Amino acid sequence: MRPLLEQLTFEHTSSFLVRAFERPYFDAPWHYHPEFELTYIIQGAGQRFVADSIEAFDAGDLVLLGAHVPHFWRNSVEFYQQNSKLTAQAVVVQFPPQWVNDFINKVPDFKSIRSLLLKSESGLVFSAISPTLHQKLLQLPTLTEGFRLVALLDILLQLATQTPFRSLASPTYRLTIDDSETERMKRILEFTLAHFQEEISLETIADVAHLTVPAFCRYFKKRTKKTYIEYLNHLKINHACKLLTTSELSVAQIGLECGFHNLSNFHQTFRRQMGQSPLAFRKTNPLR
Repeated sequence: MRPLLEQLTFEHTSSFLVRAFERPYFDAPWHYHPEFELTYIIQGAGQRFVADSIEAFDAGDLVLLGAHVPHFWRNSVEFYQQNSKLTAQAVVVQFPPQWVNDFINKVPDFKSIRSLLLKSESGLVFSAISPTLHQKLLQLPTLTEGFRLVALLDILLQLATQTPFRSLASPTYRLTIDDSETERMKRILEFTLAHFQEEISLETIADVAHLTVPAFCRYFKKRTKKTYIEYLNHLKINHACKLLTTSELSVAQIGLECGFHNLSNFHQTFRRQMGQSPLAFRKTNPLR
């Protein structure tokens, strides 16, 4: 399935869109659009997909996307369960390239913002979000007209000059909207997210990708900088962390729930990723 083109409509009273979302889970499909996008996760957790980047996200995740970068956020499995009381919340800002060309690029004082937006063509994720920036992002949807524009410029300036960031897409990634490789990766990710709690053999996932096992292993490592087993275990341990802090299941039950049928293997994999045992993690992260 290729990324879908999302066509945005801007109100005549504003040059950009700001929306606050609150839903049981994020439901936007794998998509792209010609507009820049700034997404701030207020609440929710799961996997973030940007170009060929696959990473976990949690509350506080802040990403800036350039034009035409395919993306989607998929919540953890517990968000989709019946009677779940979890919610996914985000603030999303979208502004067109014309806004940048006609305004940002013509103001010398915004040189740092211009540089930031150029780098966003590979997708940028920010770290160390300050409490002040957090509040500004939360307040943005509540502001009106010119106040909202001034606030957005303030946020972009702070991101460009005071907030550490890194690129998401790999250096070798080249965006092609009709790229069959994007379609293949989408199939791999969707199957893995749907079945990561089960046994997934390399033969099975290679068949999903329509590749031989050796070709699949090379392909996945090149695109994600991880082996498939490393990525699969990453998903399992992330899910285990959620269950350890949100349920009263025993450690052994959680291991089984996350697809580990050998308790020793669960403990070893958990310790390797988290630096401590599941029980120690639970003790330092009490039930939420």
